Amino acid sequence: MKIDEKIRARIENLREKITRYDFLYYVKGEPEISDREYDRMYAELKTLEEEHPEYITADSPTRRVGGEPLKEFKTVKHAVPMLSLENTYSREEVAEWEKRIRKKVPLKEGFVIEEKLDGVSISVTYEKGKLILAASRGNGISGDDITGNILTQRVIPLVLRTDNPPDSVEIRGEMFLKISELRRINEVREKNGEPVFANPRNTCAGTLKLLDPAEVSERRLSAYFYGFGRWDGTSPPLTQMKLLEIYEEWGLPVNSTYSQCASIEEVFESYERLADERADRDYDIDGTVVKVNLFREHDVLGATSRNPRWAIAYKFESKKATTTVREIIFSVGRTGIITPVAKLEPVGIGGVTVSSATLHNFDQVRKLGVSAGDRVEVERGGDVIPKIVSVIKASGSHRPVVPPGKCPACGHTVKKDINGVFYRCSNIRCPAQLKQKILHYASIDAMNIEGLGENIAQQLVERGFVRNISDLYSLDMEKLLSLDLFAEKKARKLLDAVRNGRNCALSNFIYALGIQNVGKHTAKILARRFGSVNGLMNAGRAALMDIDEIGPIVSESIMDFFESDTNQDEIKELLKNGVRPVHQEGGRKLSGLKFVFTGTMKNFTRKAAAARIEALGGAESSSVTADTDYLVAGENPGSKLDKAKEKGIKIINEEEFTELAGK
Repeated sequence: MKIDEKIRARIENLREKITRYDFLYYVKGEPEISDREYDRMYAELKTLEEEHPEYITADSPTRRVGGEPLKEFKTVKHAVPMLSLENTYSREEVAEWEKRIRKKVPLKEGFVIEEKLDGVSISVTYEKGKLILAASRGNGISGDDITGNILTQRVIPLVLRTDNPPDSVEIRGEMFLKISELRRINEVREKNGEPVFANPRNTCAGTLKLLDPAEVSERRLSAYFYGFGRWDGTSPPLTQMKLLEIYEEWGLPVNSTYSQCASIEEVFESYERLADERADRDYDIDGTVVKVNLFREHDVLGATSRNPRWAIAYKFESKKATTTVREIIFSVGRTGIITPVAKLEPVGIGGVTVSSATLHNFDQVRKLGVSAGDRVEVERGGDVIPKIVSVIKASGSHRPVVPPGKCPACGHTVKKDINGVFYRCSNIRCPAQLKQKILHYASIDAMNIEGLGENIAQQLVERGFVRNISDLYSLDMEKLLSLDLFAEKKARKLLDAVRNGRNCALSNFIYALGIQNVGKHTAKILARRFGSVNGLMNAGRAALMDIDEIGPIVSESIMDFFESDTNQDEIKELLKNGVRPVHQEGGRKLSGLKFVFTGTMKNFTRKAAAARIEALGGAESSSVTADTDYLVAGENPGSKLDKAKEKGIKIINEEEFTELAGK
């Protein structure tokens, strides 16, 4: 067959570009081109391969399209058993573990501590750098061949980014589902009248067990890699730290929150930090994994029939508890949806006292069969609102929960969505909706108006100070001082937060508007695509539908929102009051800079700082490494300060960071 060098070169060029853009988007989280441009290149590659099948290769990005449904999974044996970890919730038991291993090895390179993901263990085998097999953990000795499903997930590279790969390497890690992705999936299922999924871990596990790869491709799973089984053809690294660095170089997703600890005291310090930060994660973690860093010491320590002796899972407190339902009330959300909420006998879960739990919708209430007086199991995961998982013991006097005919906040008629599961208040001036809109607008992922909480929003609505979101910018000292528990310092701080938040990222502003079905991820897509508020407002249905990740339901929601004169007038008022949403693709102030924080910050949270850094093109990390540019040291800094000094990293205080990043 005649070789057309021009066609082949174009195909290879497209493959190289698409693979690079996949890596930047799915692994690094740094998209470089628009979705439209990516789709154009992908379509061109697919067409060329169909016209010239002689140039199709096993590592082409087009392999990610789901294939034919399977009848069953094949069973594969792991080259090296995938052992489970010994686990504990006790600091004392971790200290005892350290004493035991120190009797056998000197711990020359200390420990590595990593987050323990609440996901699904997998192994992925590469030969000469190309992915050939993916398997579930199964019973540890053998698992299911899930290669077809893994190929659909762009977070997993088809080819390792190295010129000198091992002949064969079995890489181990964890697949998981982000909390935000579960919300997206559940929103779609609710719209379609399908039952929602309970939690990210079960949804991830169920997804990997689906026999239809095309269905798997519709869910965006995530992954982190941290270990290996077989390694042939080149020498493996000497330490766990070096392994993680190599994985990052190869283009594999690695959880950057890991850190090296010279002593068990540093392990405990890192554990406390990760425990504090877990609520900020967009994924569930149920503890940490502490590993001996030096692999040669792993060989000396060995393993039992079930657990390696060189690692231990140091877990967080349980996120589930049992309590009693006092009553079930109805809450009104910012879009008018009436949500049943269980008021509970207060119970501690993971260090937090929980006194209420969402029941999601009335179909879920019927499915659980819950009513006042029942003993229930409650779950709290990450930043997700606590929810009832199951009824442990019914009270014996079951009173069915019936959707209200009138809104509990304003008394207007409640209507059920057509072909949906939700009941809504029909009054767009409902005070409960306005309160929720204010809280959403002020939230950290929207306009980040620090200090504007539920109690203040309630008073602002009740006093008539805020009838529309734009009224927030008309607040003054006199109005705030008339509210309960307000003194001049608190009022000044809130006014400053309102004023300083006017300069914001376009994606934050789009999210803050509260458009139905538009979450943080979709807001970023819209900001990248249209570049300005006016660009989005004037976008037609065709332009919206032209975006890969936006379907007819989301497009319709956006069109409905901007066709409303009320919403258009509100946006004009916000802009008139000095709100300046800006979208910047490049040349940003902190572009390429990496920041690490240690100690307590007085004037901002780490999440707010990370959002600011990201908006300006930089990145925030939890570990001090050679490529860290700045360590921001607050009050009572930890061991990261010493590490930064050792590595010669520039250390700045909170005030210097504020000056660098701006307000």
